[in-house]
Amino acid sequence: MTTTRLPKTITAGALLATPIPPVKWIIPGLLPAGLAIFAGPSKAGKSWLTLWLCLQISQGKSVWGREIEPRTVLYFSLEDTLGRLQERLYQLVDAEEDPERLILQTESHGIGQGLEEQIVSFIHAYPDISLIVIDTLQKVRKTDQSGSMYANDYRDIGALKELADRYGICILLVHHLRKQSSSDPYDQISGSTGIMGVADTTWLMHRQRMSKTATIRIIGRDIDEKMLHIREENCIWTLDEEETAEQLVTKAVPDYLWKVADYIGMVGKWQGTATELLVAANISYVKPNQFTRKMAHYARDVFSPRGIEYKYTRTEQKRLFEFFHDDDDGADDDIDISQLSG
Repeated sequence: MTTTRLPKTITAGALLATPIPPVKWIIPGLLPAGLAIFAGPSKAGKSWLTLWLCLQISQGKSVWGREIEPRTVLYFSLEDTLGRLQERLYQLVDAEEDPERLILQTESHGIGQGLEEQIVSFIHAYPDISLIVIDTLQKVRKTDQSGSMYANDYRDIGALKELADRYGICILLVHHLRKQSSSDPYDQISGSTGIMGVADTTWLMHRQRMSKTATIRIIGRDIDEKMLHIREENCIWTLDEEETAEQLVTKAVPDYLWKVADYIGMVGKWQGTATELLVAANISYVKPNQFTRKMAHYARDVFSPRGIEYKYTRTEQKRLFEFFHDDDDGADDDIDISQLSG
């Protein structure tokens, strides 16, 4: 199995005239071919979910409402024994099913120590293979004190990405999260930014201990960011809700911005300070400087769709907002938010 290989250099005109195969999806809209990371907390159910996904793909069964083309799947379950895998399969596989296209392996070499050759051997033995899962990434990495963490991460993950790209398959690496929280959820992935930098697709799972529900945030080069809300029922994760990137942005907008937008929509034009605006809109639980920062961040998401524009100007005495509709006369359509530094 190989992909179409373009020359290393090509003119833009030649590239425009060259037919290139579309993105190959392992799970449509969620998991394309390439190098993918599936990160989550320890004991969050990643291995159960991963095994179920491997079964569904190998048997051509739907995954969260998406139709799947049956293909051979190789699952390196490196933290489990065959006995433990058998017990899990008893709970996931119906008596009449015979999942022969799922190949299980509990031992492997390390990256740069024979793993790549092991993977290539499997690909040649099973030409229709589409997905290789390595659970977990840390099990195939060697201790290397030389070089920076970023360089080591980039080298190791890059070696597996090169294989995925060469053979047009997906290699999915199950990985862990740090215990420390972060304002950017992707910063919680254990290791350096080199891991996510190489990955084509990242799945980020969050689940409270003992909870029956979890979320998976997905982002990638071929995917718009989305959030899956899933629920565990009899060891199988079902989909409750799927949120698009636009919906995620909308949820992130503070409610007081929507209230201000409603107020401006009602009065038409308005001018004054942030403090005066919050009083006029009957908002008492946010500070003016916080409001000003969030205005700069979310104005295009909240106000622009309603046809509301604004200026923010500073004088020696005041910092003034001026709101108006984009069809108003005059030069008000030119928005100056260059001074929105908080």
